[in-house]
Amino acid sequence: MNGKKWLALALTLVLAIGLVACGDASGGGSTDSGAATSGSSATSGGSSSEDVTAAVESAGVKSANSDPANATVTDETIVIGLASEPSTLWGAASGKQENESQIITSTLMDTLVTVDKNTGDILPRLAKSWEWTDGTHCRFTLRDDVTMSDGSPLVADDVVYTVGVWKEYSGNNDTGSYIVGAEAQDEHTVTIEFTTAAPDFLAMLAWSNFGIVSEAEVEAAGGIEAVGRNPVIGSGKYRFKEWKNGQSITVERNDGYWDSNWKGYFKTITFTFTNDAAAREMAVESGDAQVAYDMPVSMARTFAANPNVNTVIYPFGQVSHLWYNMGENAGATKDIRVRQAIELALNFDALAQVGSAGFAAPALGYFPAESKYYNQTYTTEERAVNIEKAKELLAEAGYAEGLELTALGTAESTDLYTVIQANLRDIGITVKIDTPDIPQFVMGANGGEYDIISVGELADYRYPALLGFVRWANINTFWIGGPKWTNEEIENLVYAAIEEPDEAKAKEMLGQVEQLMKENVMVSNIAAEMKATVMAGDLKGFTTIERGFMDPTNFYRG
Repeated sequence: MNGKKWLALALTLVLAIGLVACGDASGGGSTDSGAATSGSSATSGGSSSEDVTAAVESAGVKSANSDPANATVTDETIVIGLASEPSTLWGAASGKQENESQIITSTLMDTLVTVDKNTGDILPRLAKSWEWTDGTHCRFTLRDDVTMSDGSPLVADDVVYTVGVWKEYSGNNDTGSYIVGAEAQDEHTVTIEFTTAAPDFLAMLAWSNFGIVSEAEVEAAGGIEAVGRNPVIGSGKYRFKEWKNGQSITVERNDGYWDSNWKGYFKTITFTFTNDAAAREMAVESGDAQVAYDMPVSMARTFAANPNVNTVIYPFGQVSHLWYNMGENAGATKDIRVRQAIELALNFDALAQVGSAGFAAPALGYFPAESKYYNQTYTTEERAVNIEKAKELLAEAGYAEGLELTALGTAESTDLYTVIQANLRDIGITVKIDTPDIPQFVMGANGGEYDIISVGELADYRYPALLGFVRWANINTFWIGGPKWTNEEIENLVYAAIEEPDEAKAKEMLGQVEQLMKENVMVSNIAAEMKATVMAGDLKGFTTIERGFMDPTNFYRG
C-alpha cells in the first residue's frame, strides 16, 4: 500500500473507531522511563455513568448535558478555542474525518435523526419518522418545514444527492462504506439502502458527517471542490460567514431555523486554533475566549477550584483497552501464559487513576458502563495483582529469566504505558515504549510491529465496525491492532449481535463474545476514557454530539 493511502487510512481511522489516543500527533521514539506505580491490589468496582458523574461533581467539576436549555437570544459573540484548524468543513465530500471539522460542521448542517445523550434514544430531526422495511432498507419521512441555505425547501431528492456524495467521496470510511444508495418515493419520502443489516445505523446517521445538503446550494457555493472552504450549505442552526486562513472560522445564527424550540444565545460563534492546551485555557481566563475545548483531563482537573472558569469532564462511550499481539509473527505474547501473567501484574486501580484522572474505576467489561450493551465480564477479585502467580506463569512459558516487550501507542498513551512498564518490571518484563506519529502508529499496528498496544474503541452502539479488532473477514472498514487470534465462533457472534433487532439478545451475544475474549486473554480493559473542556465562569449549556464532541450551538450565559 502506498504512502498516500496509508495516510488517508490513518486519518480515517482516528474517527472511524473513536481513537482518542490519536488526538496528539506529536512526539515519538522509544523510551524506558522508570516512574513506578505498582504493587497494590485492584479493589474498586467498575464505574457506572452515575458513578462517574458523582465523582466529577464531587470534585467541583461540571458534567456534560446537565444544564437546562437556553431560552434567551442576544447579539453577543462566543469565541471557542480548538486544538487545530480543519482542512475542510465538509469532510463527507473529501473523504476526511477531522474532529474540528465535525464540530464546526455540526452547526451548519442538520442530520436526519439525532441522539438524546442522556437516554441514548434516537430522536427525529430532518426526518420526522422512519421505519425499517427490511434489514438493510430504512424509509424516512421528511419534515415539510425545513429551508436550506439557498431558501429552497428540503425535499427527498436532497437526501438522494447527499447519500450519493457520501458513497462517492467517503467510500473508505464510515460515512460511505456501508451505503448502497438512496431512492425517493415522493417529495418527502426517501429510502436509504445499507450494505449490511445493523439496527444501530440510525445512531450513526446522527453523526455530523451525515449532514444533509442540496445539489443546488453546493453548486451555488462553487461545487464539491470549493464547498469545503465555502460551505454556505445545509439547514443548520448557524450559517457559514468567514474563514480567515490560519486564524479563525466564524458562523452566524440562522434566525430562520426550522426548530422554533431552539434558541441560540450567541449570534456569532468564532472558532480559533491553538495547539497548546495551556494557552487555550489562558485565553479563557483573560477573556479572549469563552471555551477551551479538548483539554487533557489531568490538566483540566487542576482548574476545578478556580472560580474564574467552569471545568467540564465527562465520559463519551469509549473504554481504553490493552491488546496483545497474537498473530503468526507474534513473539512471547502468543503464549496465553504470558498474557495471563501480564494481566495478573497490572495494577488496574493505578491505570484507571492515570487514564481517567481518577474519575473512573477500572473497567470490568469491554463496553462503557453507560452503553445498552455493557456486561460485567470481570470481578474485582479477578483483577487483583498477584505477582507470584504471574512469575510462575512466566516460568512455565520459559521466561523465568524475564523478557522484553514493545508497547506501541501514541504520545497520549505514554502515562498509561509508564504505569504498565513499572507493573511488569515487578515480574521481570522490560517494556520499551514506542510512540510514533499517527501514520507510523497505524502502519506498525496493522503490521503487528508490537507486543502490546493501547487502543480505545467507540462502543456506545452496535456500529457495523464494532469489535473490528477481533474480526478478520468482510468488514468494510480499516481495522487496527495487527493479527489477533480469532475463530469462526467469535466472528459469527459479533455479526449476529450487530444485526440482531432485539437489544436484549444482542447484549447477551456480546456478553458471550466477551467471555471468549476473557478466556483467551485477548484484551485487558482499563477504564472509561474522558474528555475535558474549560469554559468562562458564567457560561452554561455544555452539550455533546457524537463521539463526545462538543455541540457549540447551545452555550449561554447564566
